[in-house]
Amino acid sequence: MSLACALLVAFVAVPSAGAAAPPDCESGQVLTSIGCVSRANAAKHVEAMIREAMPELGLRATVLRIDTGEEPLVNRGFGNSMKGVPASPRMYWRIGSIAIPYLIDILLQLQDEGKLSLDDPLSKYRPNFPESSEVTLRMLASVTSGYPDFIQENEPFQKLLFENPFRQWSANELIHWAFTLPVVCKPGTCFHYAHTNFAILSQVISKVTGKSISALMHERVLGPLGLDHTAVTRFPAFPGPALHAYTGERGIYEDDTFWSPSWSIGAGTVMAANMSDTVRGFRAMARGELISKQSNRERISPTNTENLKPFSSSLYYGLGVTVSASGWQFQNPFIDGYTGIAAYLPSQDLSLGIVTTQLPESSANGTSNATIIFTRLTEYLSPDHPVEIPGI
Repeated sequence: MSLACALLVAFVAVPSAGAAAPPDCESGQVLTSIGCVSRANAAKHVEAMIREAMPELGLRATVLRIDTGEEPLVNRGFGNSMKGVPASPRMYWRIGSIAIPYLIDILLQLQDEGKLSLDDPLSKYRPNFPESSEVTLRMLASVTSGYPDFIQENEPFQKLLFENPFRQWSANELIHWAFTLPVVCKPGTCFHYAHTNFAILSQVISKVTGKSISALMHERVLGPLGLDHTAVTRFPAFPGPALHAYTGERGIYEDDTFWSPSWSIGAGTVMAANMSDTVRGFRAMARGELISKQSNRERISPTNTENLKPFSSSLYYGLGVTVSASGWQFQNPFIDGYTGIAAYLPSQDLSLGIVTTQLPESSANGTSNATIIFTRLTEYLSPDHPVEIPGI
């Protein structure tokens, strides 16, 4: 169901076999699949790719930002937010699961400070949850607890969402709905994407610190990184200008920009941001700028999921982020008519952010169009580190 805040798509990362090290491009040039080209020509090529993809994928709007280092290569909108209102990078959108790495950074900061350990059992903090003595904080962060989701595969909950998309949900209500379903597997034995894990982690972090997640986000992440265009809000309204989103999931094509997002991840992690903050924030997380080197290694370690379906050493889920063997780290949210992605490739210091909205013909097909565009852009901008989706 595309209401889901983070819809994990089974990616296969395919590094080029035996590929040589990329050439050093001259100043003012960018490495592409056709070699080193000027920044202006690379930007023109990328923009042409987006214009070609828009009608093909049935997109109403696309906002794209690509940075090489801290320098923008492309930063623009395509199509319209509303009739007569062009899409713009200044516009805010609901970033969904892109906020999860922020939550994980707070968790890892607390571990760095000796206030908790990823290997602590959940029972130390919240013994009321099923199998809490066997579920660890690491399992929650890597989504291997086996806990069920309150959104995906939960038809009664989805029915309530569609009946009243403006309803405000509390974190306790969401967790209650999750456990109307049985646990999926024994702790640590499967990967089952469930927002429940992050909602519970938020409760653990609040108990350890005595502060709300919203306060901690401002104090430990948004403030230090200077993300002044990111708003933490569980309410329908968020800062403007807003990129309007649309859905056909209720059987009609409708503007769902201001539906309540309170059902999504959990208290303090529901956010809206413009594309500049989205890309800069994800780059900082991917570079481990707010945590120790040891914690950053744990954040992208394959050991938690590489042996669990659908993953392998080529593509796996670390702590709150998907990691490919080719080096890309990314989050790909799908929430209330927005499909998005934030991604970072350390070897090229290449950052990328995309959000799309849909036309009527594509508004109910459950396809992550931003992710499709992302894979095509990796083929052009990181030819030795592409990411591919089988069958597309």
